[in-house]
Amino acid sequence: MKLYNLIYSLTLLLLVETSASQQQQQQSLQVAFQKQSVVIEKPAIVNYRLHGRFLHITDIHLDKHYLEGATIKSDCHRAPHKHKKKKKRQGKLAGYWGAPGTDCDSPRRLVHHAIDTIARDWKDKIDFILWTGDNARHDGDVKLTRTKKEILGYNKKVTQLIQKAFTLDNNRTLPIVPCIGNNDVHPHNQLRGMKNNPQLLEYSQLWSDFIPQDQQKHFRKGGYFASDVVPGAIRVLSLNSLYFFGSNDIVSTCSDPTSPGYQHVQWMKKQLKKARQENMKVLIIGHVPPTVKTFKDSCLDDYIKLSTKYADLIIGHMYGHSNMDHFQIISRKYSDVARLSKEEDDDDDNDDGEEEGSTVEWIQKDADRFISTLHKQYRKLQKIRDREDLVVIHVAPPMLPLFYPTFRINEYNADMTSSHFGDWLRYTQWYSNLTYWNEQVDNQKQQQLLTQASNKEPWHTKPEFEIEYSTDETYNMTDLTSSSWFEFAERISSKEGHDLWKVYLSNMFVQSNNDWYGQSLPEDDHDDQDDDQNNENERMPFILPLPAMAWFDWLKQKAFLFAEMLL
Repeated sequence: MKLYNLIYSLTLLLLVETSASQQQQQQSLQVAFQKQSVVIEKPAIVNYRLHGRFLHITDIHLDKHYLEGATIKSDCHRAPHKHKKKKKRQGKLAGYWGAPGTDCDSPRRLVHHAIDTIARDWKDKIDFILWTGDNARHDGDVKLTRTKKEILGYNKKVTQLIQKAFTLDNNRTLPIVPCIGNNDVHPHNQLRGMKNNPQLLEYSQLWSDFIPQDQQKHFRKGGYFASDVVPGAIRVLSLNSLYFFGSNDIVSTCSDPTSPGYQHVQWMKKQLKKARQENMKVLIIGHVPPTVKTFKDSCLDDYIKLSTKYADLIIGHMYGHSNMDHFQIISRKYSDVARLSKEEDDDDDNDDGEEEGSTVEWIQKDADRFISTLHKQYRKLQKIRDREDLVVIHVAPPMLPLFYPTFRINEYNADMTSSHFGDWLRYTQWYSNLTYWNEQVDNQKQQQLLTQASNKEPWHTKPEFEIEYSTDETYNMTDLTSSSWFEFAERISSKEGHDLWKVYLSNMFVQSNNDWYGQSLPEDDHDDQDDDQNNENERMPFILPLPAMAWFDWLKQKAFLFAEMLL
């Protein structure tokens, strides 16, 4: 009997231990599975239909001081002086909808109308919005300098306009990804790398609906963040290009471990590594584009290194700032591509940070050099066969009517079952000919005077946007991968692509060669010469006092002739 009780007790003890061991194993398996599920996370299910399109807008430059009828010399801020004895000499004055071809910024009515029009026509057809900075006016009027409060006020206003306009019927706001421009800080170009930077704190609050909660700490620290615009599939890295910007001389280079630029690069590296682990596609956006002219050398090198290492993930690099519609090819390995214009840029006396295409004065002075350098860059590509170290940078034209106001509708592969999901397929560039729409307002005002009608503002005469070009129909591009841009660069810089080069230049300046100026163009008498020769005439300086739009027309004519010389 004692033996039986002993065996029974041992059996019960063995059963208890076995049960405890099984429970412990199950718990270990659950913990291991949970850990594994953190690493191997399935993409989130998108509970709405993807359209395969996204909007890119940039460089709005709202100006509350814009005054219709003001002088261009005053940045469209002050009416012309009236003289009692002298006959009034009236030149070109600020138009109702803006002053294209001048250094004046965007009137409020243009910004309101443009945003509302784009939203009306596209908000139900796009998946997200890229918004690449410079919402505040320039600081060109010495009699009306900008303040921190004014700059933040412009950004608040534009943020409210965009957020309200792109709210869908189901009360869902489209994903919007903004970034800081060099004119969105005070003083312009300069942003300190410091803990609790007050300007970054203000923008973190202003854009709290756009910046994910887990990215707020990164934005408050450095002005950059990541946003999943298509959950589990496409991530946008919104960069703070001011920490890479050569004109921001209050921060050091990216090779300095204490600099905000270095910290920014480390954040980029972590984000791209994380995107690869999660099988995400990535769009990189910023305001100032990475070029030898704009970025600090070490920052540019780091940017290119990361971009080439993670090229398989990156859909595209999309920027603003330079105003001219173009793309550049940068590289660390091939100095004849990446550093092509370095020697020319080093002796440039423009040190105020307002580079390529930012003012009419710059266009009159330096755009011919920029275009010829760009043509060289494209042509040099023909000699390069190993292109894995090349990066294509895209610069969209502005809503600011330096030329004509624009916006860009991009299309991508939205089939989430496809191995090519996220591939950039094409874009369509839209613009509005403000010269025409200003004339319509003027005509209606004259009609009102003749008919003695009530003096009401002609709000019914509002600008319409039209297609300027599309990459598939105009450029015959089947997609917008890097290899397609390389092929396009070769094509427009070749002898056979001369006519397409002309089209490309017209698009670069947003069709701003208005026929009604009627200016004659000078003839070119240069002989053909090889593009590798060091020729002083290559600069081809401007010498005639033409109106602003005629400058653009002549500029393109000169660029065409220069291309013919190279060919």
